[in-house]
Amino acid sequence: MIPVARNGWIDLFRALGAISVVLFHLNSLPPSVPAVAVPWRAFWLHGHWGVGIFFALSGYCIFPGWHRATDCAEFLRRRLVRLMPPYWGSLLLVGTLVAGVKLLTGVNDVTKLPADAAAWFAILLLVTNPVTSIPTMNWVYWTLSCVLGFYVLAASALLGPSSRRLVLLAALHGVLCALDALLNLPASGATFMVCYWPVFGSGLALAVMSSNRRLGNFMLTISVLHAFWCIGRGTGQVQYVAVGTLTTAALFLLRTQPFPGWLRPLAVVGEFSYSLYLVHVPIGIHLVGRFLPDHFSSSADLIGTQLIQLGLCLLAAWLFYLLAERPFLNARSLTMNGTRQKLA
Repeated sequence: MIPVARNGWIDLFRALGAISVVLFHLNSLPPSVPAVAVPWRAFWLHGHWGVGIFFALSGYCIFPGWHRATDCAEFLRRRLVRLMPPYWGSLLLVGTLVAGVKLLTGVNDVTKLPADAAAWFAILLLVTNPVTSIPTMNWVYWTLSCVLGFYVLAASALLGPSSRRLVLLAALHGVLCALDALLNLPASGATFMVCYWPVFGSGLALAVMSSNRRLGNFMLTISVLHAFWCIGRGTGQVQYVAVGTLTTAALFLLRTQPFPGWLRPLAVVGEFSYSLYLVHVPIGIHLVGRFLPDHFSSSADLIGTQLIQLGLCLLAAWLFYLLAERPFLNARSLTMNGTRQKLA
């Protein structure tokens, strides 16, 4: 089996998105900081906008698998193998941390555990907030529910005749963008995906261009009009829409450019960015954060400490990737390779 070359630009954007979210969370909590460090903290308090990068990249990257899928079930099965095992592994990590802290201190101050069996099932199946009112066990899990919703919506276009699937996908994109722009529906409950689809859809639109330029251009035009409308009104998930649109534009401009070697160390982080996304809160906040002081006397102390936290999160994420993510990537690749051999 010939290994597939990775796209350095995509890995770079994945790394930037994940690191932005990590630094956002590291700066979301006290301690008190000296005045000179306020600009650092103020900047990274916008780091959650990195979610928009992930959403746009999700749309861009799933299209090849969507396009070659034989049916809806096959597409969803492959995406769930990619999404769910690392998620369940991170749940196990959070649960282990809860048990350890409870055993050592007598108090669970890591996360609120589910109250009943129904809540546990909701957590295992990723139907927590914003799908339902059931809280997540990790601050970042809400985005995974959005990704799962995106997969389900994209899969719905595979229910139609194979000759019309791209048309159905483009129509779905247009309808959802229009609904979000005109109705400004809540970002939770039954309508939560209407708010987030346009960010996914912008990346998906760019990927569609590789297969059908006319439909891809149509979808991109809808995305740009939607973005201008939302930014002009300042409503909805405008920060994610803006970042997702900029990410799509950057991918469009850079897709034919060679990837510079000096950026490759950062792009390597993109290979395990999903693991970094999953483990940085339990490791960087709930574990490492316990040993940090309540006050920093200088900005250098604060920034240096956060960079050490980031480094420890990167190390933990790499180990988690080896144990809980890469085995399923390999299994998925072997399954796909075997399918291609049978078809050939």
